[in-house]
Amino acid sequence: MKKLLLLIAVLVLTTYSLQGITEVDSLKIAVQDAPIDERISILNTLATKYWYIDPDSSIFFACRALELAQTSKDKMHEAEAYHKLGGAYYFLSDYSKALENYKKSLLIKKELMDNEGVAKISNNIGMIYQELGSYDKALDNYMLALQFYEASQDEKKIAVILNNIGTVYGDLKNYDKALFSYMHSLEIKQKLDDKRGIASTLHNIGRAYDNLKEYDKALEYYERSIVLKKELNNQYGLALTMNNIGKVYSEQNKIEKALTYYDDALQIEEALGDKFGEANTLNNIGEAYITLYDLSKAENYIQQALEIAQEIDAKYIIEASYLYLSDLHEMRGQPEKALIYYQKMFEINQEIFNEQVRDKIAMLQTRYETEKKDQEIELLIKERDINELTIEKQQNLRNFLIVLIFLVIIIAIIMYISYRQKRKDNQVIAEEKAKSDKLLLNILPVRIAHDLKETGTTEPELFKDVSVYFSDIVGFTVASANLTPKKLIDELNEIFTAFDEIIEKYECERIKTIGDAYLAVGGMNRSNETPAINIVRAAIAHIEYLKKRNKSSDIKWQIRVGIHTGDVIGGVVGIKKYIYDVFGDTINLAARMEQYSDTMKINISEDTYQYLKNNFTCIERDGIVVKGKGVMKMYFVEGVI
Repeated sequence: MKKLLLLIAVLVLTTYSLQGITEVDSLKIAVQDAPIDERISILNTLATKYWYIDPDSSIFFACRALELAQTSKDKMHEAEAYHKLGGAYYFLSDYSKALENYKKSLLIKKELMDNEGVAKISNNIGMIYQELGSYDKALDNYMLALQFYEASQDEKKIAVILNNIGTVYGDLKNYDKALFSYMHSLEIKQKLDDKRGIASTLHNIGRAYDNLKEYDKALEYYERSIVLKKELNNQYGLALTMNNIGKVYSEQNKIEKALTYYDDALQIEEALGDKFGEANTLNNIGEAYITLYDLSKAENYIQQALEIAQEIDAKYIIEASYLYLSDLHEMRGQPEKALIYYQKMFEINQEIFNEQVRDKIAMLQTRYETEKKDQEIELLIKERDINELTIEKQQNLRNFLIVLIFLVIIIAIIMYISYRQKRKDNQVIAEEKAKSDKLLLNILPVRIAHDLKETGTTEPELFKDVSVYFSDIVGFTVASANLTPKKLIDELNEIFTAFDEIIEKYECERIKTIGDAYLAVGGMNRSNETPAINIVRAAIAHIEYLKKRNKSSDIKWQIRVGIHTGDVIGGVVGIKKYIYDVFGDTINLAARMEQYSDTMKINISEDTYQYLKNNFTCIERDGIVVKGKGVMKMYFVEGVI
């Protein structure tokens, strides 16, 4: 009977379409006279149709479907209505309400033992938690979805979930785990001959290898992705992958090859009218020509990128264009123009920073409201159970007086439980807020944390004559492949703990670690009057510590160290997480010093050398060409005078 009614509905929709009436209009007409079961189905369908074009109308239709489903005690349709409400609120970016409705749908799906529905809703919940930066909860929900899809052997859905899990690990910068998930997803998609999915996953794998700086493997997977995207005529995806290949070749200093891929990507983006991609690629081409010292061409491409980026208000691209133009004019020996563009870059960077802080505060508020909603849902579930029990017992009571007494008792119990639960909820909320405040003070300076809590914004600071230290473990990727995750983390924890103690001893500061890289500064602490000397002493102590440790340790580690002295900007950055970070050209040059250093050597720039030449024995090296800077003097520090 149900199939017959659905067939009639389809015929009605077709008839109306021939008369110039849209499918949505047809559904609105059909819902008026349909039986209640079909009316709920049509309302849920309308809710889905309006997700993208008008989420508020979607909410209206879903609420009507929910009301009818609850009236008719149709649990399956009730779960679907909650699902549609969750989707509508998701498209409104109201993640708190989206999660609330998804979780209500999930409870009913579990009650009905609808495993496919549980998997689908869990995946949606995982996507929201990923948007909110709650990666642990995102992974929990993705894993739950994966468990059900594996049980039903739905390989297509398994591949999708594995890809989602890979993106979470990518956000966490755990590229090894991301690769594991991507590879598993790729294997399934190849088995299913899902060419579009294969092309996307190949691109993701290439990006993971790119982040690991395993450029040959990155190029291999990017090229395989390009072959499929050309076959599928996926022009947007093709341009993105070509741009990524260009960046890899640029990192390898193979500029001519990089330009070839940039030019191909640019042609596609211009044909598609993709202004953002076009501006980004023009910037990349300009950077490549700076590396080739063809400054006229570089300026031409960067100015084109800047004009397009300003037209579409693409702040990140505008910031990059200003930085490239500043470097370009500095290379031309035009410091006044270089300074003008650097100031413009700083101003747009401040705008980006303020937007990021506002977004982060809003995200934290959403997460707080979401957790509060979770507690409210649990309370509602308990109250619903109590009410159902009350109704059941009322039906068995024959004496009005007994019913009245029983109701009074039940009400008293409910009020008492509600009061106890409310006190417990308030205590939990207070404890979580205290934890959040404590965590904020652990990761940010006191002044910065106070500013963010009071005003939602904080001002970055400019620090003069700061000595920046970069170190990187030699052969880390190869060595870590032979270690268990626990052993690897134990090794890094022991080494970096020792490094931190040495850095603190010499009145310097560790900013952060990035995998096996270690970033520290001297001079941001106002009490440190000899930052360059102190940071070099700390670097020498790091190397001596490793030499001593290697004598007794089964695993031998060696580092390269680079140091540069100049001005840096310190402030809070980040979209998903707060972090106090430093940035500026000085940071980039310190990283370059480390790249051109040797094993267990300390490589310093000319600027740093001038601060410590009377205190340390240094050996001048042959001039080295540094990307974006030309030939630079460098020195190896040999020891204390």
